[in-house]
Amino acid sequence: MIRHGNTGRRAFSLLELVIVMLILAVLAAIAIPRFSATSENAKTNALQRSLQLVRDRLEAYKAEHAGAYPDLKFVEQMTQYSDDRGNVSPTPDPRFPLGPYLSRIPDNPFSGSNAVRFLLFEGQALGARLLDRGWTYNIQTGEFAPDLTDTRALVDGTLLNTL
Repeated sequence: MIRHGNTGRRAFSLLELVIVMLILAVLAAIAIPRFSATSENAKTNALQRSLQLVRDRLEAYKAEHAGAYPDLKFVEQMTQYSDDRGNVSPTPDPRFPLGPYLSRIPDNPFSGSNAVRFLLFEGQALGARLLDRGWTYNIQTGEFAPDLTDTRALVDGTLLNTL
């Protein structure tokens, strides 16, 4: 520290300020990647929980609907009341005694979207995935999966779209 005149005030030199800034920059360079990795892990865990929830509820739907999965009315069939043929009603009614299975379709934690893209037959390919979206749902197999770019993967290399 440098003393200026007889006033008793003290000030930091430019060199001292530069050293403090360098120390702060090094600490930030160490801390930011750790927070970023933690955020990705939290999103991956949330994704896996959402997948498990929806897949469990799809199996409950199938068990109550003579072995049939929801069709193109997937969102309504999962979030509203239904009869054993998959017809839906937004309100409870004796003619629609089943469901709802979900209060809403969960958001994909990576995209923030809960939109569902439908696959109409087994083995249908989506092509290159260039944007993060919500989910894919195959109406033939009942497969519910994330709809993310093919660059999103776990540490072991497993693509998140294949979870």
